[in-house]
Amino acid sequence: MKKVSSNFSISGPIDDEALEALKAQGVTKIVNVRLDDEEPGQENSEQLAIKVRSHGIEYVHIPVKANSYSQKDIAAFFKQLATGDDKVHAFCRTGNRAIHLWALANSHSETLKYIENQCEKSNCNISSVKELMQDIEREKVWLGANI
Repeated sequence: MKKVSSNFSISGPIDDEALEALKAQGVTKIVNVRLDDEEPGQENSEQLAIKVRSHGIEYVHIPVKANSYSQKDIAAFFKQLATGDDKVHAFCRTGNRAIHLWALANSHSETLKYIENQCEKSNCNISSVKELMQDIEREKVWLGANI
């Protein structure tokens, strides 16, 4: 597990031991960004929802294909982050989609430097979405100049 900020962390697949650790850390919401049936033997979202909720943690499923991030996916992820004092943990097969979505969602409200610093501190690679983040940054600048 990698702590990205005071209220957000990521990982690969989670099991009961990880759920106990996340609960102990105060995590209140888990976001699964894996597609069902990505690999043989993978628990599906319905099974995971039951398991996560049995630990008293909210469960959200936003299935996203790797390196295929739509504005709808980014907005859905942002909505899960923007819910007050929740401590959110997101996971996928490796953690990459989770950090990519966090970086893209935060590109709308944070500086690129902040996002890059947080990812660097947590040893997360966001290079494959950097161009999209820069597009969002340019859009913010354009909107700010034209409002």
